[in-house]
Amino acid sequence: MQSTKTQAALNDIQAELLANKPVSQAQLNHQDWITRLVNSLSISKKIAWGYGLALGVAVVGTATGFVVGDYYQQQAFIQKQQELKKIQLVNTLETTLLQVQAHQHKLILLSDKKLLQQEYFHLLEHTTELNQIWSEVKAYTSGKDYDRNNHTKNLPQFIKSYPGVPEVYTQQITALLKQINFSNFQPKTISAFQKQLLDFTNSSTYIRLHQASDALEEVVNSSYKDLEKAETALLNAEKLRERIILGSMLLSVAIACLLASYTSVAIAHPLRVLTNIAQKVTQESNFDLQVPVTTTDEVGVLATSLNQLIQRVNTLLAEQKAEASQQLIQSEKMSSLGQMLAGVAHEINNPINFIYGNLQHTSIYFQDLLTLIDAYQEKVKDDDLLALAEEIDLEFLREDLPKVLQSIELGATRAKDIVLSLKNFSRLDESEVHLVDIHDCIDSTLLILNNRIKKDINIVKYYNELPNIEGYAGSLYQVFMNILSNAIDALEEQGETPEAKKIIITTQRLAENWVEIKITDNGSGISPEYQAKIFETFFTTKPVGVGTGLGLSISYQIVVEKHHGKLTCESELGEGTTFAIALPIEYSVSDTSAPYPILACRIS
Repeated sequence: MQSTKTQAALNDIQAELLANKPVSQAQLNHQDWITRLVNSLSISKKIAWGYGLALGVAVVGTATGFVVGDYYQQQAFIQKQQELKKIQLVNTLETTLLQVQAHQHKLILLSDKKLLQQEYFHLLEHTTELNQIWSEVKAYTSGKDYDRNNHTKNLPQFIKSYPGVPEVYTQQITALLKQINFSNFQPKTISAFQKQLLDFTNSSTYIRLHQASDALEEVVNSSYKDLEKAETALLNAEKLRERIILGSMLLSVAIACLLASYTSVAIAHPLRVLTNIAQKVTQESNFDLQVPVTTTDEVGVLATSLNQLIQRVNTLLAEQKAEASQQLIQSEKMSSLGQMLAGVAHEINNPINFIYGNLQHTSIYFQDLLTLIDAYQEKVKDDDLLALAEEIDLEFLREDLPKVLQSIELGATRAKDIVLSLKNFSRLDESEVHLVDIHDCIDSTLLILNNRIKKDINIVKYYNELPNIEGYAGSLYQVFMNILSNAIDALEEQGETPEAKKIIITTQRLAENWVEIKITDNGSGISPEYQAKIFETFFTTKPVGVGTGLGLSISYQIVVEKHHGKLTCESELGEGTTFAIALPIEYSVSDTSAPYPILACRIS
């Protein structure tokens, strides 16, 4: 019935397609879903899934046939076993009833003492057996298994129709049997007992027992009919399993044929479209053409790659132009900054030198004045002058003024150092290689950044003896400035921490022609996904307007491309970050690799 309805529905859809009638929206959505699913699979998966589906239908169908068939077969087998059990119980009950009646009738007819005694004990035995088998039948019909296995109701009805029959019969027949005394066997006594037994045969109790025996015959007949039904159900279950297995085999063959045809079309059509577009791009030199990507398989990947190649030709030049423009702007900014710093340093240097140069003379003049005052006080004893000396606190001036002059000298010295750092930093556009003191570069950079190095940031220096290297001092200043600024930013972003914030600067000589500088901070570190991108142009993790993404990129170019050194980074979240710089001592255009690997340290 189900297959007839399905075939009718397929025929209706086919008729609509042939008549060019619009298909329902649900059918269109179903077809689109199938198309999207097929397009999302790779070619190998399309073939594999196609044959896998065909084999899966066969396997699932076969397995379903076995499972369903075994289930129904098991149910039918259980039903058959239950019917056999019921027949066994009913037959035993019927046989016991007949044996009880037969032994009772024999007791009426026999006169021999030995035969009477045998029948006596047989009747007692079968009476006990009757009560036992009756209890078993009663318990069997009242159990849950009996109702669950769909047995006929005639056996429970039989038990309900004759309640207590075996018990009443047993009580009455036992009372009669107790009258026989085989030790004092008398024919007259036996005759009287047989007459009572014959009268008991006509009693209502025995009649009920006899009626139960007759009614039990109908129960036996219905039980055999139930057994035939169970055997028929068992045969039907075997046939059902065979039909399911055969149907699944035929269905898998049909699906394999349909999928083979559909897969061929699904693979060949996108390839034809891709070939046509590629030929047009080659023949017409039209790089605005794009291949429609309708699948995500290998053909779809190939089409996407071709589209990306066409687009990349146009976008690559734009990216290079933008990068060159940004670097030019950055270079102009640094050049302007260098010129401005050089001018500021020159303008500040003159008055600082004037102040610093006159401090020594001022100190000498002050000492001369003090000597003159002391001599004058010894020669002239005047109360007004003494009062004036006390009023201006001459002794305090004598002690404090040298300290003031010393403070002025320290301030002037610091100002000269700052001016020198500014002059060194202003040489960003130098074009010739000259000797550079790495330690002076680092110290000058730290001096410029002194206002950013707060009280809670400790600068720890581990300077080893280094020779002067050949390089571009202004460019190296820029490298140290960028890396140290990033370290300070990382520590400031970290906020309050129980551990002291620190930046460790270590210098050492790696080999005869190489020096290494390590700058380590115990900030929050750099996440692994960002570590591979930190030297890329325009890459920054800072907010918009704060970072340009050029600092480390330019530093990498200065160290690697301009000085032919090495710049590496090692970082771990929550541990800190280390930048390691390796520079050749003797500048060489062809020397582009360090002889030893650069080991970046980590703050623990």
